[in-house]
Amino acid sequence: MMGLRWGAARPALPLGRDQSIILLPWIVAFAVYIATLSGIGLAIVGDVLRGAEQSLAARVTVQLPAETSNARLETVLALLRQAPGVGSAEPLTPADTARLLEPWFGSPLSLDELPVPRLIDLRLDPHAAIDLAAVRRQLASVVQDARIDDHHAWLGGLHAAAIPVRAVLAALIAAAVALVATSAVFAARTALTARQTAIELFHLLGADDGDIAWPFALRALRLGLLGGAIGAGAALLTVLFLHRAGALVQLPAPTGAGGLADWRLWAIAIGAGLMAGIAAFLGAQLTALRRLNRLS
Repeated sequence: MMGLRWGAARPALPLGRDQSIILLPWIVAFAVYIATLSGIGLAIVGDVLRGAEQSLAARVTVQLPAETSNARLETVLALLRQAPGVGSAEPLTPADTARLLEPWFGSPLSLDELPVPRLIDLRLDPHAAIDLAAVRRQLASVVQDARIDDHHAWLGGLHAAAIPVRAVLAALIAAAVALVATSAVFAARTALTARQTAIELFHLLGADDGDIAWPFALRALRLGLLGGAIGAGAALLTVLFLHRAGALVQLPAPTGAGGLADWRLWAIAIGAGLMAGIAAFLGAQLTALRRLNRLS
C-alpha cells in the first residue's frame, strides 16, 4: 500500500481531465431546452382548458328558430329572466350574430339571405342552481323548436383534443430524460475504457468500485447541471422573445401577458435542469459501478 486510505469520504482520485464527455453538457442543454418548452406547453394546455371551463360553465346559449317573432322573443326573455339561477338573458343583435359567422361565411355577411337562428346569451348565477330540463320544457311551451346549448359537448371535445397534445408533450419530456441518461451512460463507458490501466492500478492500491465510480458520476452531475442551466436559460429566453407575440395574440399564461413573472416558468425550468443533473449522475454512477464490477 502507499498510505492511501479509503473511508466513507470519497477520495479525489487523480484520473485526469476527460475530453471524451466534452459534448455531454451540450446534449443535456438541448434535452433540457426541449423538456422545459414541453413542460410550458403542458401548462398552456391546462390553462386553455381551465379558461374554457370557467368561461363557458356559467354561460348557456338559447337558440330560437329564425322565424320567431319579436313578441315570442320577448316572452322567452321574460321567462328566462324569471327562472331561478339565471343571472341575465340578452339577445344577440344581428351584428353580433354576423361576427360569429364571419369565420365560416366571410365578411361582409348579410343575414337576410340565411335562415340564422335567433340567439340569446344566458348568464347563469354561479351561486344558484338551475334546472335546465325545466327551462327547456318552459321554452318548448312558448317556442316549440327552441334549443339550449350548455357547451358540455364542446368542452368534452376540447378535452378529448387535448389528450394527444398532452401525450406528445409528455413523451418529449420522457425522451429528453432518456437522452440525458443515455448520453451519461455512453460518456461514462468511454471514460472508463480510456482509463482502464489506471483503474486496475487503483484497485491494486485498495480503492473499491465506489471510490473509482464517484469521480465519473460527480463530473457527470456537474456537466449535467451546467447543461441543464444552459438549456433552461435558453428556454426562458425563448419565452421572453415570444412574450410580446403572446400578449399580442392573447395567448394564455405563461407565454402571454404575464411573461416571466409567472412562477411556473421558473419552477419548470429549474426542475428540468435539476432533473437533467440527477439523470446524468445516476446514469454515470450505475454504468461505472456495473463496468467496474466486471473488471474486478
